[in-house]
Amino acid sequence: MTNSIQPYITKDEPFGPIDSTDIDAKDVNALEKLFEQHNRIYKHLHHRPSIIMGRKGSGKTSYLRTVFFDKKYDYFTEIRTAHVLAHISKVIQGMTKDVVFPETLSELWEMILWICVLSEIRKYTLLPQDKLSLVSVYLEKVGVRDTSTVDDVLWKLAGIFDQVMAEHPNQGITEILRHFDRVTFDNTTLAVVDSLKSSDKKFVILMDSLDDFQLDIESVSNSLKGLLKFVGSMNKPRDVVDIRFCLPTELYRRIIKISSNPNKDFRRALKLQWTASELILIGAQRLRIYLELYYPDYLKRLLPLDPTKRSDAIFLFNAVLPKSITNYSGFQEETISYILRHTQLLPRHFLMLLNSIFRSTNGLQSSNPFPVSEARIISGIRQVEERIVTEIFVAFKLIHPSAEEVCKRCLPELGHKFSVGELHKIYTQRGKAVFDGENLFEFQRMLMEIGAMGRVKPGKATEVYIQGNFEYTVAHEIAISHDDELCIHPLFSGIFGNDTKDRPVYPYGSNLDDEDYRENFE
Repeated sequence: MTNSIQPYITKDEPFGPIDSTDIDAKDVNALEKLFEQHNRIYKHLHHRPSIIMGRKGSGKTSYLRTVFFDKKYDYFTEIRTAHVLAHISKVIQGMTKDVVFPETLSELWEMILWICVLSEIRKYTLLPQDKLSLVSVYLEKVGVRDTSTVDDVLWKLAGIFDQVMAEHPNQGITEILRHFDRVTFDNTTLAVVDSLKSSDKKFVILMDSLDDFQLDIESVSNSLKGLLKFVGSMNKPRDVVDIRFCLPTELYRRIIKISSNPNKDFRRALKLQWTASELILIGAQRLRIYLELYYPDYLKRLLPLDPTKRSDAIFLFNAVLPKSITNYSGFQEETISYILRHTQLLPRHFLMLLNSIFRSTNGLQSSNPFPVSEARIISGIRQVEERIVTEIFVAFKLIHPSAEEVCKRCLPELGHKFSVGELHKIYTQRGKAVFDGENLFEFQRMLMEIGAMGRVKPGKATEVYIQGNFEYTVAHEIAISHDDELCIHPLFSGIFGNDTKDRPVYPYGSNLDDEDYRENFE
């Protein structure tokens, strides 16, 4: 294990990369060892979702890449989503006079992605000679036979699109579909499906999410509409060719309006939402590897240990962290809860904080640095919470472009807990001038959607903390009445707060003893 893991678990990054793409796809052992499988989300992956949805940092790409090691699929191809989306959008953009139906665009997506499958599957020994010849003849007919990679296929298809559009500018998609020859296409794909079924093999198409879908461009929205329709038709019980397409939850309400039939398009979607207990298992798995590599004697004193069990995972963290910590407001709280409440229950947030807390200072560290000091924990969180908040702003930029400026101007004027009336006053005095929306309701919606503001849970406050509900733990919008009390998320109060000595806010779900909030809406 040491040889494959050590490049990724270092004293500078004790909990490893926060982005799974930093792990080389060839390091399959490292990918598997750094992927925590003992959670409900991974179990639901076995239901073969066609769409994997989650916020930035929720692990979408990690779940996409489980096919590298979990043996659920025998063959796969990775498609650069931006590449294909751009080409199809360009075709649509050239058809300024014609109405383009979602069904037509779905068919175009089907043919493009299946041609990528055909190009990949012929590299293996799966197909008998007659069916291999059938595939080769079809690929030659559409002009992509002499290609070695999926990117080569897509570039050749792009050239074909350009040529067809130049010759038939007003009937581009129709002519492209005619070029693909539906009858021969169906016969060829059926031959591949029969071979997969007879060999008891499965194939999956992988399409990662984009940082910027550019949904304001009509041709892109139409292209995505067709893709959603195709994806929604995939992964049926008897299918042997599946698709996994990643989408950002931050844009869900916008994307759902683009879909021509949300109930069908999203019927096999998996939403990545995490509990505090599951994040602890992710952290404990990597903490054990870190100790095994750099502090083996200390780890031996803690054995036997199974970090896939919640009790052992908590025990492991308690062995390297102080049990409690005094926060900036002077209140004592459990250390692990203090760290977790500075996340939005996303694996990337948690790993960023842990890397910062445990990172070796200037490469120097004592032979036994445990438990980590309170000062180092507080400093470690302070050092990365601004990066976390910035990433949240970036993720929501398409739908809330003024969010960062609004928070800079308004949040310093609010305490940890405040009334709707106080928020209205701050909106009028400071927020309205920079907010890109039209009214107080939209202002509230923005703060709730990005997770900067939550609704205080009545009767749940204690002498130590205020408990609030935040939208990233629910499947719907949190409605606000005039009598509700509101609160600021610790990440945002840490960056934009006014150094108030108010009790800290505990987002519901960040305490290890909180119920699994997902049970409330499944």
